Amino acid sequence: MKKVIYIEDNAANQRLVTQVFKRLPEIELLNADEPVSGLELVALHNPDLILLDINLPGMDGFEVFKRLKADEKTSNTPVIAISANAMQEDIDKALAMGFEDYIVKPINISALLQVLENML
Repeated sequence: MKKVIYIEDNAANQRLVTQVFKRLPEIELLNADEPVSGLELVALHNPDLILLDINLPGMDGFEVFKRLKADEKTSNTPVIAISANAMQEDIDKALAMGFEDYIVKPINISALLQVLENML
């Protein structure tokens, strides 16, 4: 079974993504509602994919991403940015940093499913 960790502080977005994953019984979704617990979940579960909100409390998604990439256990784990920042410069910055993809909020379900299919 594949594992995906979603680091997201917005409960409505977590519920939406959880509903999507209920259609995918071969993938286990684990949610974290803030960066530190997200990093702890990643360390415990060694996921196949990380979905990462960019606008998080205390530590933004870019800093979380840098920490993931600096750790040899997670440096090769694909990370997808999920953000309400829809400007092309924001998307370009994330992709240039090494994010595998960038999903703009509100989350397009078919786009999310396509990313999951491509990554997993």
